[in-house]
Formats: sequence, structure tokens, C-alpha cells
Amino acid sequence: MTMQTLLKHMIFAAALLVPAAVQAACSGTDVRPSLSEEARAEIAERTAALPYPEGNHWRATRGEQTITLVGTMHLHDPRMSEIVARLAPTVASADLLLVEITAEEEAALLNAISTDPTIAFLTDGPSLIDRVSPEVWDALATAAQKRGVPPFMAAKYQPWFLSLTLAIAPCAMADLHAGKVGLDKLIMAEATQASVPIAALETHREMIDLLAADPIEEQIQFLPLIAQMEHTVDDATATTVAAYFEEQHGALLAFSRVFTRDRIGLPSEEFEVLFDEMMAMLLDQRNMMWMDRIDQREEPNIVIAVGAAHLGGETGLLNQLELRGFTLERQPF
Repeated sequence: MTMQTLLKHMIFAAALLVPAAVQAACSGTDVRPSLSEEARAEIAERTAALPYPEGNHWRATRGEQTITLVGTMHLHDPRMSEIVARLAPTVASADLLLVEITAEEEAALLNAISTDPTIAFLTDGPSLIDRVSPEVWDALATAAQKRGVPPFMAAKYQPWFLSLTLAIAPCAMADLHAGKVGLDKLIMAEATQASVPIAALETHREMIDLLAADPIEEQIQFLPLIAQMEHTVDDATATTVAAYFEEQHGALLAFSRVFTRDRIGLPSEEFEVLFDEMMAMLLDQRNMMWMDRIDQREEPNIVIAVGAAHLGGETGLLNQLELRGFTLERQPF
């Protein structure tokens, strides 16, 4: 795998929202039936408290403007071909498609990292081998090698970049390397074929600033957690894929919180703070930034295709559109 290919794969996963977030169909078991009654009850309670916790396809209308929202998976699943076929007429009739990152912004991100290695790599000072315990590094190195990244190279990754790499299950990385893409890319291809303009909801520079915002010392704090969760990646992947096709994005986020918290060696209070900070950065801040840009669009017929986790919740796009006077209707997916 070339470095440029690897970088491209990281971009595909840049909207990662949950541990081993919505990924390709890998070997593993949906663990929800085996969760304790307490865990299932907490997930149900957290999900019920969210505005719009369900549905991957919605229509929002206000006056003469219609916005269709599609919650996507960023990586491949063979069932996507039927879904994109059903969505194709809606996409083809749109005046604009809004996505998280366009091909142009993706290319700009690749170029930025290629021309400034410090964005993604440790170019001076100690490598990650010297920044974590030997036990943690052994786990990280093994996990990186499963994804086609030599340990000596992984040791020079910025912590955020390594975390992002390891968040992609090895089987999903293989799918990406084979050119198998997710629903967002398939929708973009439909728009291109129909000559529908495509615009990004965020720039490559904003993505870099978001992912690399924390001081390196704080980023390193997450690496032991990433190492601890590696052995659950296949089951977590199978669970999140199943929840996605059930259109349960709110329950997916609640599951991520409970499942991760119960399997890592952190005090519950400390974990909750870290998880809330991650959600604020990856969901809340981005959602509100996107809404400012959606508000500025005057096209009468817009399709928005973004990761499904961006739809629900207080800051989710659905609730934010309703607060801005849109009427929402769930559509078949």
C-alpha cells in the first residue's frame, strides 16, 4: 500500500464518529443481544432522550426550498448498490449535492499532507515507541501491521493519525484498497453523472485543524484506549453495521458509549468526560458549522449526504433544520 493510498483511506474515515464506526461488513458478531440488561436499558434511555434518533432518509421543507438528507456509511457494504439505485432519481433531480468532503477537497488534503509532513507525521523528537509503554506500543504496532502499515512507519505517525488509521477495521481497509467505496461516494458518482453540482460542507484545512487540534500530549492519552479496543474491533464493526441498516443512528452512538466504557480501564467519570469531548469535537462543532453553511444556500432542491451520526441529537442536522422552521418527513430508505 503506497503512502498516498493510505492517506486517501484515512480521508475516507475522517468522519469517524464512534469506535470502529460504521464500517464494511467484516467477520464479527452483533454483540447487542449479549449486553447486560443494565447496558441495554442505558442505551434505550439515552436513545429515547435524543431528537430524531432514527431514520437514514428524510425530507425537510420550508417555503419553496426542499432539503433531502441521507445518512451514509463512509465505507463499503454490498447492500449499498440497491440503496443508491433507489436514491438516484432524487439525486439526479437536485440543484445541489452537499457532502462532507468533495473530491477536490480530498485532493487538497492529500497535497497538504504530502507537502507538509508535520501535519500527519512526527518529524522530530521521540517517536511513539518512546511516548507510550512497551505493552501499549506492542498492541498498536500489531494493529497497524494488520492494516498494512509497517510498525516503523506507524511509530512516526502523529497520534491522531494513528488513531484514525486503527479506527478502520483491517477488513474495511482491504475493501478501501480494492476501491470499494461507501454510500457517500456512490451518491457523488450519481450526482456527477447527472451533472448536479457538488459542494463540501467543510474544507480540508478545517478537517486538519479539527483532527490535529489537541496538543500531542493529550492525543497520546487516547492511544492506550485505542490499543485496548483493538480486540473488539470486529464485533463492534458487525454491531454498528447492523444498527446502521436498521436506521438506528441514535442507538449506535449510545451503544458506542456504553460498549467502550465497559471495556476499557478508565474510571467511569473520566471516560464520560473524554467521550463527551470527542462527541463535541466530531459531531456538535461540525454540525453547527455545517448548519451555518446550509443556511446560506438558496438552491430550491438540495440533497445532503453525510455520516448518519450527524442526523440525530440536539445539534443534529434534523433537529437544527426543525429549529429553523423546516417541516421534516421521514422517507423510505
